[in-house]
Amino acid sequence: MITLRRPYAAILVSLSMLGCAAHHGPGGGDDDSGAFTLEIAPAQATIELASAGTGYMASQPYAVIAHYADGSDVDVTAAATLGTDDPTVTLAGATATASAAGTYAISAQLDAQTATAELDVQLAGSIVGSSVTGAEQASLDGTPDGSQVPTIAYPPAGALFPINIAPLEIHAQKSDPSQTVARVTFTSGTNLAFSYYDTCAPSPNPSQFPNACIVTIGGAFATQLAGVSEADDVQITVRLAAADGTMLGESQPVAAAWSKTPLSGGLYYWTTAGSGDTTFNTAVARYDFDGDASTPIIYLASNNAPAVPNGQTQCIGCHAVSPDGTKLAFSLGGSLPGYYSLFDVASRSATATEMPATPFAEMTTFSPSGNRAITMNYGDLSLRAADATLGMDSDALFPEVTEKKSHPFWSPSGGHIAFVSWTPSQADIAAGQVTGDMVEGGQIWMATSDGTQPTGQAQLLVPRASGATSYYPAISDDDQLVVFDQSSCAGPANTPGGWGAGACDGYNDISATLMMVPTTGGTPVALTNANGAASPLTTNSWPRWSPDHGTFRGKQLYWVAFSSRRPYGLSLVGSTSDTTKPQLWFAAVAIDPANPATTDPSFAAVWLPGQDPSFTGPRGNHTPVWTSVAVTIQ
Repeated sequence: MITLRRPYAAILVSLSMLGCAAHHGPGGGDDDSGAFTLEIAPAQATIELASAGTGYMASQPYAVIAHYADGSDVDVTAAATLGTDDPTVTLAGATATASAAGTYAISAQLDAQTATAELDVQLAGSIVGSSVTGAEQASLDGTPDGSQVPTIAYPPAGALFPINIAPLEIHAQKSDPSQTVARVTFTSGTNLAFSYYDTCAPSPNPSQFPNACIVTIGGAFATQLAGVSEADDVQITVRLAAADGTMLGESQPVAAAWSKTPLSGGLYYWTTAGSGDTTFNTAVARYDFDGDASTPIIYLASNNAPAVPNGQTQCIGCHAVSPDGTKLAFSLGGSLPGYYSLFDVASRSATATEMPATPFAEMTTFSPSGNRAITMNYGDLSLRAADATLGMDSDALFPEVTEKKSHPFWSPSGGHIAFVSWTPSQADIAAGQVTGDMVEGGQIWMATSDGTQPTGQAQLLVPRASGATSYYPAISDDDQLVVFDQSSCAGPANTPGGWGAGACDGYNDISATLMMVPTTGGTPVALTNANGAASPLTTNSWPRWSPDHGTFRGKQLYWVAFSSRRPYGLSLVGSTSDTTKPQLWFAAVAIDPANPATTDPSFAAVWLPGQDPSFTGPRGNHTPVWTSVAVTIQ
C-alpha cells in the first residue's frame, strides 16, 4: 500500500508543473526538488478469470505515484498514460481488464518517466459436455488405475499452434475398449489449470482405428493457450473411463504451445479427387486465414477449367498465385503438353489460355506486383507479361547457368529469385520428358532482383550433393531464409511405372525432407522436428513460407506449409511409401536474429483442419502456395 506523505487535496499539481517536473522553492527559484521517479501500484498482482458470457474476464485497478526528490509522494494517476503489452488486456482509465490467462506488463508514463507492473492472469475451471453425467465426471476425477494408460496420438509433442487454427482435436488411443468418457486437462505453470469433460467420439476410420477417442475443443480456447504459452509450454493430459467409472486411466502428458502470431492470407493448394468427388479429377482449393480458417473451399476444379483438346487429360496443376492473391497460373493437361492458363482470381475467369502445338509452360512464379511472371518450359526460364498478351520479355534467363533450369521462385519482396538447375538423363531426353518437374541431381541458385527482372548473375546457393537432389526452393517474406526439399537417391522409390517414380527425381520423392539455409548462403540445416524425427520418410514436399512473420518467446517466428504422408492422429493412416494420399501440414520455425540457426529451429508439424470431406476416401492435397490476401471471389 502506498501512503501519501501529503494530503492530495492540499497539493495543487498543475499539468504544466508535471510537464516540467519541477517544484519551486520558497524564494521562487528552481531547485532539484522537482525531479521525480514513477511507480505503478500494485507492482505485482494476480487475478483469476471468471466466466463472462462467451469468454472470461477479470479486472485490476492501478494507481500511479510520483516520488519527488523532496520526499513527497503524489498520486498522478489521472495525468499518467497507462498501457499494456497485449491486446487481450484493455485499459479503461486506470483499470486493466484481462480476457486471457498469462503474464502481462502494465506500463505507466509521465513525461520522460516510466514504470511497469506485472499482472498474472490465471484461469482454473472446467467445461462439462452436455452428454456427460455428474457420476461420469466424478469418476474421471477419481484415482487412476495404474494399469490403464491411454496414449495421446495428436497433437504431437513439441508442436506450436497458431492462435487462429480451430477446432483443436485431441486424439487418444484407449487402453481398454470400454472407455467412453474423457477428461482433457490443460496446465501451464500457475496460470492455467482447465479441464474439458466429454464423451469419446470415434475415429472417422473406425476399421483402422477401432479404439480411438477423439475430443473436439472450440477455437476460442486457443486464446487462453496462447496467453500462457509465451512463458511456458502447455501440458496436455487425457483421462479415459468406462461409463460406470471403471477402467479409469491417465495418459502421460504431451507438451505443446500456442502462438499469438496467426496464420494469415490465403493458401492455395492442389488436390486430387477423393471418394466423394465425382465431377473432377484435380482442383485448386484454398484457405482464407483472414476469414474462416477451419474449412477450405474448392476454388477451381478441372471440370470448370478451360477445356483441353480431345484426347488429352482434363486436369490442372503446377499452380502459382501472385503475392497479392489476384492472379492464378496453372498448367493444363499435365506436364508433357504444357498447356497454360492465366486466371483472374476474383472473377474466376481466364485472362489468357495457351494451347499451342509445342509446349508453352509448366511452372510459374510472379513478381511482387503480379504484373510479370517467370515461366518454366522444358527446362528454360522466361520472363513475360502476366496479362492477356503473355508477352515475352526474355526467353533465356540466367544464361550463365548452362544446365537446364526449373522450380523458379520470386521472393514476395521482389529482392531475390531462386531456381533449380539439373542435367537431364539421356533416358529422359530420349523419351521427350525434360519437362522440369523431374530434376534429379538438382542444385539451388539465387539471383538478385529489382522486383521487375533479375539484376545480376545467379550465384550457387546449395551446391549439388552426392546421392541427393535439392529442389522446390522458397524465400521468406523478409528475404532472410530459403526453405527447400532434399531427397536421397538411396530411396525408397515410388511405385515403378508412374510419373516421377525415381527415388530422387524431385517429384513426389518419399525421402523428401525440409531443409533451410539463409539467403546469404551457408550450411543448410535439416528441419528435423518439422520432418518428423520418428519416421521422416513421409514425402515432406513443396515447402512454402507464410506471407508474414511474427515473434514467439523473443524469436522471429515463421510458418512453413508443406504436404506429407505422415498419419494424422487417429483419423488418417500414413505411409512411408506412395500407398496413401498426402495431406497439408505446417510447422513453426523460430529464429534468434542475433544467432543464425545452426541447429534445428523448427517445431513439430500441425495438420491443417477441414481438408477432407471423407476420411474414408480422402483427397490428396499437395503443393501449397501462400498469398498475402485471399481475395473476395465475385
